[in-house]
Amino acid sequence: MKTSLAVVISTYNAPQMLRLVLGGYARQTDTDFSIYIADDGSGPATKSVIEAYRESSGISVKHVRHEDAGFRKARIHNEVFRQAGEDYLLLTDGDCIPLPGLIAAHRRFATDGCFVSGSRILLSQTLSTRLQAAQTPDAAFNLGHMLTWRMQGDINRLLPLLLPLHVSAAHDRLDGIRGCHLACWRSDLLTVNGFDESFEGWGREDSDLTARLLHAGIRRRDLRGSPVLHLWHREESRHRLDANDAMLRQCLDEKRIRAKQGIAEL
Repeated sequence: MKTSLAVVISTYNAPQMLRLVLGGYARQTDTDFSIYIADDGSGPATKSVIEAYRESSGISVKHVRHEDAGFRKARIHNEVFRQAGEDYLLLTDGDCIPLPGLIAAHRRFATDGCFVSGSRILLSQTLSTRLQAAQTPDAAFNLGHMLTWRMQGDINRLLPLLLPLHVSAAHDRLDGIRGCHLACWRSDLLTVNGFDESFEGWGREDSDLTARLLHAGIRRRDLRGSPVLHLWHREESRHRLDANDAMLRQCLDEKRIRAKQGIAEL
């Protein structure tokens, strides 16, 4: 039986970025997937982008939103995990544009007892602004354009686009984890109780989730040859980063598996 797969896209008041990201999922070679938008309290413009995409794409899109009460990415993800009926979830952000083979790659390398972590290419502020302003940016996402962007300094590296598609052997390392795209069995997310909502503000909630998956015996594989394109944006406030670092260290020291405040506490 074919694995049912859903993409979970986090967003907060960045409708033009989300439009580009959703456009990337409209161009996938594997179209048998659904989308959940994990909306941390965005305004009406985000809703309009989602509704327009739902009408034009033919892809099942569910908009899961709560009210804006500060940075609560962990909580809105847990609500999506609670509602989702698909077997395999690809977690990504509303500033990460997928290339056409991303869904096919994650489906191909889905393996019991493992999660798959992907890589990213950083886009410059100038290029990110230009793409968001364009009415029809789709034609820009080809290797020829990206070679030009690299020569102009508008992307930080080209090698991830040139690598053959593959995944690493399974391993237990936490270092280098990115929240840009990470695919995991929903059952494994339930085992670790989802994201830990004890983390307040930006920082380390992705690393904490990954650490608890590893503590539960779920191993990591790294996807190469299918990066996402990360749009430039201003950084979130880091005012809670020291406290979140301390919480991550405690999780690692305790080898904790379940989130203190997660799906079960909703």
